Amino acid sequence: MRIAFVTDTYTDPRKPNSWSGLPHFMRLALERNGVEVETIVLSDPNPVTGMIRYAYWRFLRGRRYLRLCEPRLLQFYAAETRRRLQDLEVDAVFSPSSAPIAYLKTDVPVVFWTDACFAGMLNFYESFSNLAPRSVVAGHSAEYSALKLCSRAIYSSAWGATTAQESYAADASKFRVIPFGGNVKDKPALADVEAIVAQRDTASCNLLLIGVDWQRKGADIAVEAARSLNERGLPCRLTIIGCTPPKGTGLPPYVEVFPFINKATEAGSRQFNEICRRSHFMIMPTRADCTPVAIIEANYFALPCLSTAIGGIPSIVSDEVNGHLFDLRARGLAYADYVLGLMRDPARYRTLAVGSAGFADRNFTWEVSGAKLTAILREVVAAHQTRRGSAPIAMASGI
Repeated sequence: MRIAFVTDTYTDPRKPNSWSGLPHFMRLALERNGVEVETIVLSDPNPVTGMIRYAYWRFLRGRRYLRLCEPRLLQFYAAETRRRLQDLEVDAVFSPSSAPIAYLKTDVPVVFWTDACFAGMLNFYESFSNLAPRSVVAGHSAEYSALKLCSRAIYSSAWGATTAQESYAADASKFRVIPFGGNVKDKPALADVEAIVAQRDTASCNLLLIGVDWQRKGADIAVEAARSLNERGLPCRLTIIGCTPPKGTGLPPYVEVFPFINKATEAGSRQFNEICRRSHFMIMPTRADCTPVAIIEANYFALPCLSTAIGGIPSIVSDEVNGHLFDLRARGLAYADYVLGLMRDPARYRTLAVGSAGFADRNFTWEVSGAKLTAILREVVAAHQTRRGSAPIAMASGI
């Protein structure tokens, strides 16, 4: 089977760090399952127009303008993809986003795999709030078109699939749910997990938060939790990877911040892995999220994840299986209470930690998800070829 992997520059699978590395690992997963992949990366032919419109809406109207769903841009993507497909013989088109294929009309099946639809993101993330009216209309139109034209719409959570199906009254038979894998090189083997957990001293606690947005990821709540644990007699350190606090934010000495660790490099990968190995919990009191792969990556290292029951997170965190979910209103004290209870019961902590790694290994790896994606692609290709093969017979019988 041969597919065209259609993306924009934001989701370029040739770049290991684009969109948290997800498109890169998607392509690798397909290739490992015997799929031949032809990559088509689309770029904005007139970025100046987008910048002018952005400036107009931002500075004169006080609204956010989204170039990524502009109809003229997406129509260009569709035309450019059709042109490039003429030189390729492919069985299907695949994209890690609904946007690049929103208006694509082709005679081969189209499948996309993403974490949320436009309706799900609207007023959920700050970057999708206070939008220009034209962006709201364009975003809904593009999503509706993509769901109408595609053969399968795959989401990384039940929340993502349900929101899309209900918001756009789309054909329910098109929807599938496949979790993403974690983007970690050399994740620990399950045989080594018990030894990793045994080396953690439950007389102290190391919390880990990974995320690029300090406020959205609830880093202030994580700091509160670390402070509460220290004040109650459990020595605690909080390591934050991926973001920095707002200017003027004073952090206590037990909070360490790494603004960025490049896991695509050997040095960065080793540093990331070492931090995960020595930590006890992933803490992510996020205010808004789809399906953050950082949770899965932490689980690989036997870190139970403490997060909020919001967005697609309940699809990847199961209470007392690989972590614990809190109400969105919970503050640091609630997280600290839970951690303290587990640290005072080392056997219970170790069971949860080891179980977290096993749960992630069974459900959230690119090997597992890649096989499911490949099966869906083969299914739609086979159905398409059957319909094409039967069409002449049906026409003849009607004459």
